[in-house]
Amino acid sequence: MIMQSVVLFGLGSIGVEIFRALYHNKKYKIAGVVDNNPSKVNQDAGLIAGKKRTGLKVVSKISEIKSNPDIVIHATMSSLSDVNNQISSIVRNRINVVSTCEQLVYPIGSNKKIAKTLDRLAKKYNVTIVGVGVNPGFLMDSMVLMLSSLCTKINKIKVERIVDLTKRRKALQKKMCLGRTPRQTRDIMNKLGHVGLEESAMMICDALNVKPKLHTKIKPIIAKHHIHSNGVSVRRGQISGIEHNLIAKNKGSEFLRMNLSMYAGAQEYDFVEIKGIPPLSIKTSGVNGDKATVSLLLNYIPIVLSAKPGLFTLNKLRIPWAHM
Repeated sequence: MIMQSVVLFGLGSIGVEIFRALYHNKKYKIAGVVDNNPSKVNQDAGLIAGKKRTGLKVVSKISEIKSNPDIVIHATMSSLSDVNNQISSIVRNRINVVSTCEQLVYPIGSNKKIAKTLDRLAKKYNVTIVGVGVNPGFLMDSMVLMLSSLCTKINKIKVERIVDLTKRRKALQKKMCLGRTPRQTRDIMNKLGHVGLEESAMMICDALNVKPKLHTKIKPIIAKHHIHSNGVSVRRGQISGIEHNLIAKNKGSEFLRMNLSMYAGAQEYDFVEIKGIPPLSIKTSGVNGDKATVSLLLNYIPIVLSAKPGLFTLNKLRIPWAHM
């Protein structure tokens, strides 16, 4: 068995989970850890991740990694414009990249220009860039496209993901305004929501040759009673989460409806329904997004390493499977 050499770029809440997964997996060697947070630089990465001292000191720049790693797992921010320089620096050091950046999974709008630049850069330095995640990246897009292969005709698609925020990391709870009042969030509610829902919709529509008009709506979910679960308390009248809806219309008719609801105390599930020939639907009991994202990142490593140089979206690569 060939051990892959991996550098972790970003040691936040998701980065810590990635470090732990790599630490316990004999197929990978952690060749270095990068994070520009001054409080983490020069600290032992193992201790930050709640493990034993590893001797791996966190550095602030990818250029400080002296080994020759096979790939960088990049886990910092959601916005492609925010991570552009980070990913570019990795590529210029001739290292492949698999990233959790939501907008990199399927770049749309103004991000297409950034993606084209990164694609040219990756080809110049003979490396591969891929954005990976459970959502966007799998549950609300790739899985939908795989299910669509069972149909010869599709009239309408419905996708739902319901998440219990009390079971998720503190950063996501804060982002979803958990425990705040409607008045406190009135001016920022339209700027919230899930980064990646539009990207998921366009991945589906582009693959199915649909030219949609997207309509999105974000609204707070207000607690109707006191909620106390998993150490999280939300009072009646406070925000318990958000509901993010998207409708994609094709030639004036609804083709795709997506609903992502994340709130305290939710009964979790993921649901896909395709009205077509034949009609089909599938429902799960819910997938923990953080843990599934970590798994996807590791399972995409062999796919990225075997891909041609350039920036690829997930619908251009083979489907992943668990590498035991």
